[in-house]
Amino acid sequence: MWYAMIVVLVIFAVLLLWVARRQQWESFTIEQANREIYESRLAELQEDLGQGLISEPELKRAEQELKKAFVTDVHDPDAAIIFKPVGFVVPAILVVVLGLGVYLIDGSWKQQQRADQASESLPRLSEWLLGDMDAAPQTRDEMWNYALGLRQRLMDDPEANAWSLYGRMMMQLEQLEQAIDAFDKSYRLEPENYSNLMSYSQALIISGTDRELAMASRFLGRVLNDNPQNPEAFGLLGIVNFERADFPRAIAAWEMALMLLDESDPRYAAIQESLQQAQERADGSVTTLTVTVDISEAVRNEMAPINNLFLFVRDPDGESAPIAVTRQRVTDFPITITLTDEDAMVENLNLSSASSWLVQARITTGDTMDRRQGDMEARPMLVERESGQQIRIVITELIQ
Repeated sequence: MWYAMIVVLVIFAVLLLWVARRQQWESFTIEQANREIYESRLAELQEDLGQGLISEPELKRAEQELKKAFVTDVHDPDAAIIFKPVGFVVPAILVVVLGLGVYLIDGSWKQQQRADQASESLPRLSEWLLGDMDAAPQTRDEMWNYALGLRQRLMDDPEANAWSLYGRMMMQLEQLEQAIDAFDKSYRLEPENYSNLMSYSQALIISGTDRELAMASRFLGRVLNDNPQNPEAFGLLGIVNFERADFPRAIAAWEMALMLLDESDPRYAAIQESLQQAQERADGSVTTLTVTVDISEAVRNEMAPINNLFLFVRDPDGESAPIAVTRQRVTDFPITITLTDEDAMVENLNLSSASSWLVQARITTGDTMDRRQGDMEARPMLVERESGQQIRIVITELIQ
């Protein structure tokens, strides 16, 4: 980046030098012309004196008037006119100073320093991959150095397992988009790499759009076709179905996972708790409202790369405060969200306490659901309270 800035500054300096030289030449040309006129007029006065047309006193007065007129254009009429070309030293110094300023302000020196550290970390990265836990990254900065070092190696050798490892590093560093991109590159190189398919599915589930959940479901299905005794794949498939509000299928997937796990396995208790939540939603003992939020093509292009989606429900006959609200970071639509009484903001003011629901959705780059210019929202939808129902609303309005 800073190399490009230096080139721009060099071009700017050359243009500056050219303009300065052109202006200086024009000034030199005008002064030279004025000098020629002055000397020609003096010669004419001398001729007039020789022909007796003017006297000596008149000649002196005419010379004084001519000199006054000439001094108006040239400060020193007796000095010789010399063209002095503009030197390149000052522009060169200017370029160096500005270049260093850009380099320091832009932080490029830090980027270069990090790149050097990343290259130096490659041997320790290899040791870690070979099982030496002493070489494992101990801090977030060390993980970043390992990841950057691996990325540099991937530029020269784009290998599927290395891309998958880079994706898992990005997951640990909470760089979800980079993780998904890395898993996708690994998938394109080796579509049957089931370890990568599992990691790819985890990232897609976290992202959570309906399209990405559908992709995760397909990937997990391929893993289970090859290994139907994979409890982790069943566990992830349960999450996919739960997020899509397909609670019967979520129950079936988690029951299979529990059958394949020993009760002493640390994953067993977490899956058992999730199974109970799915069963409560499926039998209606927990009030739920599942909303699929989509966006119209008319306002899709106005979306920022990363947005906050606020989905909230109000009681049309009650207070203005929401009886349920959830926030989710999104990059694309549609996305399906299930609201329950646990999403209430105020105790005893929840989905179960209202006889009807006014459902609204708003996209914003802010961290609060306050309505602001540039946000996008859906028209409110009024529905009667009915646990387990599923509705669809569409973001269509740009707030002016």
